[in-house]
Amino acid sequence: MQSLIDKQQFALPEGISYLDTAAEGIPPLAVEAALAAYWREKSKGTPGRKKLYEELREAAGTAARLLGTDAENIAFLSHTTEALNLLANSITWRPGDEVLICDLEFPSNVVVWLRLRSLGVKVVVVPSSGGRVELEDWKARLSERTRVVSVSKVSYKSGTRIPYLEQLAGEAHAVGALFCVDATQALGRVPAPLAGVDFLAASSYKWLLGSHGVGVVYASPRLRELVTPASMGWFALEELFHPQRFETYTPKRGAASLQTGMPNFPGIFALKAGLECILQPGVERIDQELRPLVTALRNGLVEQGWELLTPAEERFASGIVSFQHPQPQQLAARLAGEGVIVWGGDGRIRISVHLYSEEEDVARCLSAIRRITAR
Repeated sequence: MQSLIDKQQFALPEGISYLDTAAEGIPPLAVEAALAAYWREKSKGTPGRKKLYEELREAAGTAARLLGTDAENIAFLSHTTEALNLLANSITWRPGDEVLICDLEFPSNVVVWLRLRSLGVKVVVVPSSGGRVELEDWKARLSERTRVVSVSKVSYKSGTRIPYLEQLAGEAHAVGALFCVDATQALGRVPAPLAGVDFLAASSYKWLLGSHGVGVVYASPRLRELVTPASMGWFALEELFHPQRFETYTPKRGAASLQTGMPNFPGIFALKAGLECILQPGVERIDQELRPLVTALRNGLVEQGWELLTPAEERFASGIVSFQHPQPQQLAARLAGEGVIVWGGDGRIRISVHLYSEEEDVARCLSAIRRITAR
């Protein structure tokens, strides 16, 4: 792992094996420096705005590099939930329309669609089996009534990576539906190709190693032709004080029209530093070099007899491994007492591996689980 990243870049808690990036990432020290840089510019008052706007443009370019797209397709909202709500509110719904999701989704990608039932919209839930949902399961439930297919690239619950996003996007487009991706548990950790994706959102405080209050949003040119944003504000305008401003307005080009007011500049400074840290090795390399750790974790848990929620097949693997447990909060607390930080809740223990994780962390985690549960 030393060849992947220098752990001295991180203020990792001493004596701790941190395996909970799926809940909170550990930012690099560069993020602290970036927040200090923001403070220096903010302390200048309005003259500091030039640097704030410059950092916003550069952060959009950096996020675009990560996603393999143009900066004009990138926007920054406050979080993934806001982004999903904006998409849902920007569609003209008709009674009988359907939204297709699966049962591995985080609540944000559920309730945002459930609230549309008052408009006559039906939410169709594709059931998983053994932590996996196959492409055929989605195809069997697509219909001419499907308006949106919304799926997580990586499930928060099981850690299942969806390996067929492009094919699913094609199936969605074939019935006239938009294709939406929640990449919060993927972006910065596993490749998240945009082929066929109309809308993508990811929070910045997990795998992207940033702070809270920023969501990275990709809005495709196709989507922007089909959907008019449901919100508008001064920051989204090409020109503020033109003579006809009480009669008409012109939004900025590209996804910037989604940013209605002053963005979270501290979070954007932090995000840019986190993105630069991710891009040093690159997501493809991070994913490849961490696979042995994920495999060792999965195999070790199986050897101990735990029932995994995470599918065994390599094509579904991500940075997350989950197993069922009757008292997950209690076990997570006991592990924390032994210096191993994981997440426990919702009937499971979730363990997550990022670029600062090492073989010793996985071995320590497995040993602690065995020792605690043997008692």
